[in-house]
Amino acid sequence: MIELRPLRIALPSKGRLHKPSVELLSRAGITVNNRSRSYLSEALGGALQIVFTRASDIPVYVHFGAVDLGVTGHDLVLERGADVYELLDLGFGWCKMVVAVPEDSAVNSVLEIPQGSRVATSFPNITTSFFDELGVKVEVIEVEGAVEIAPRLGLADVVVDLSTTGQTLRENELREIATILESTARLICNKVSFRIREDEVMAIVERLRGCMWSS
Repeated sequence: MIELRPLRIALPSKGRLHKPSVELLSRAGITVNNRSRSYLSEALGGALQIVFTRASDIPVYVHFGAVDLGVTGHDLVLERGADVYELLDLGFGWCKMVVAVPEDSAVNSVLEIPQGSRVATSFPNITTSFFDELGVKVEVIEVEGAVEIAPRLGLADVVVDLSTTGQTLRENELREIATILESTARLICNKVSFRIREDEVMAIVERLRGCMWSS
């Protein structure tokens, strides 16, 4: 009989999902040691390995089975096109992905965006699909970080970015004209792992679900 390695779960190494992810596991009785420089630690007496990596890479790690479980945003699962199970909506990290234009723009809806306009975003796949479905031909420009500055620098006419309060958009003289999707943190699972390690996976799910209900 083949001995399986310990179950692996990936957590965001930094960013807005990092702290609530670690706190959730802690409430579930899973002590996370993220004080060292190591990207890999153990919990539950070695039965669980915890991997720290970028939230945007977690869907890829789970999709290919490098880890069995992961905590990441629903938006990132969609952007990466990961074929995984979303086992739990963890209820934190809420945001929405919006289309925004400069405040002085005459455009008030997506269908009014001129053909050939440039759209800056960190989510090129979701953005391309969104505009294609509406039949609006745009040039999607992928940028990492500070997407909101793109119109002021002349890089783009429109932006697609994540927003929680809208403050960053307002500070950069942008206004929202459409919402593409809403997102929260999810517990995702590799499909093969779920099939062959369902008992172990569901034990983690129940731990997390229990502390979510009691919090």
